[in-house]
Amino acid sequence: MKVRQGWYLPCLVWGVLALPPLRHALELSMVTHMLVQLPALAFVGWWLGQTLPEEFKRKIAPWNRWGITGMVLVVVTVLYWMLPRALDAAISEPAFEIIKFITVPLFIGTALSLSWFQLSSIAQGVLKLEFWAMFMRLGWLYMVLPDRLCANYLLGEQRILGRALLILGSIWAASWTLRILFGVRWRKPRLLASNPSLSEKK
Repeated sequence: MKVRQGWYLPCLVWGVLALPPLRHALELSMVTHMLVQLPALAFVGWWLGQTLPEEFKRKIAPWNRWGITGMVLVVVTVLYWMLPRALDAAISEPAFEIIKFITVPLFIGTALSLSWFQLSSIAQGVLKLEFWAMFMRLGWLYMVLPDRLCANYLLGEQRILGRALLILGSIWAASWTLRILFGVRWRKPRLLASNPSLSEKK
């Protein structure tokens, strides 16, 4: 079973993200921890998933029919790492930091890469809507709660994160509106384009 060339690039980026100077810099703020480091780790996992050999994908296909198993794994992992307590644990406990650097790339990024394009367009739409709603709910909660939810971050950072989530959610909603009403489509980077081998199996 040969792995496609290029697998070492996402692994290299993962290693850079794990280096103490960059890791500590991103975890210094609640905003960069949740909106920069976690998405970066997930993207590395997605990238890695694009380099996996077709033989491996065929072997796991029976356990991930229509992408359902993989997407359940994605949703559960996302929900866990969106919890303030999980962010606190990752900073305070080295074991949870290691778990984060393993589960976010593999259980979110790679699982999403292997599962997303197997879903029907309706299932994709439902999941997009749910993730958008989660952004808006969390943003609102971080804005209005009078007490801080993370022991390692100040209340002001929590509210900044809440505003950032609401802004991102609003931009997301605006892009959907433009696409639905006016047919505006944003060009996807090649790495995020549909995997032809998966599309053929749908």
